[in-house]
Amino acid sequence: MFTVAQLSTSNTDKQPSSARSLALAMVALLMTYGTPAWSQGSIWQQPSDVEIRIEPLSSIDQQFMREQRARIEVLSNRLGRRLTGSPDRDLETLQMILDKHLVARDDRLTLQAMGIVLGDLLSRPLRMDWVVYRDRAGRSRALSYRDQSIYLFPVTMIARRFEAGNTCSIADIYQRVLNDTRQQLPGARWLQDSSD
Repeated sequence: MFTVAQLSTSNTDKQPSSARSLALAMVALLMTYGTPAWSQGSIWQQPSDVEIRIEPLSSIDQQFMREQRARIEVLSNRLGRRLTGSPDRDLETLQMILDKHLVARDDRLTLQAMGIVLGDLLSRPLRMDWVVYRDRAGRSRALSYRDQSIYLFPVTMIARRFEAGNTCSIADIYQRVLNDTRQQLPGARWLQDSSD
């Protein structure tokens, strides 16, 4: 005959006490309905270091962005052009890519590649750098201004408008974002004077 060893020698009750059950029920109730302070606004709307994390681009991000730029370079070459880093020239090239229907409205990857090129053009005059921006919604590549909480998300600027049928030119998008962002930067008046 086999003997089975006892697995537990604990003397604690197998069932939670009624006080413990009541406490668990109260916690569940609070989590479901919140407290009066929560009714004034979501606790997730309050800024904190936990909600937003800024990180440098990883080597994978850098490689992906190089490939995206190369994708737009290939389309530029089909037009007999190339990306130069000059805003006037490159904005015109990006617009020609759209106008000549070299990118389908649902080709989000290529539209976002165009956004990366747009971001490169915005980064120079605004003195912004590419970073990884993480929040509750996920992970994005963004432009960041030094240690300020000033971020741009150019990767989707063209894609969102084009997919929605917005006919605003890429040059107009660039100029509007440039002007609006300059107003937010420290020393905005100096930046405007130096760009004239």
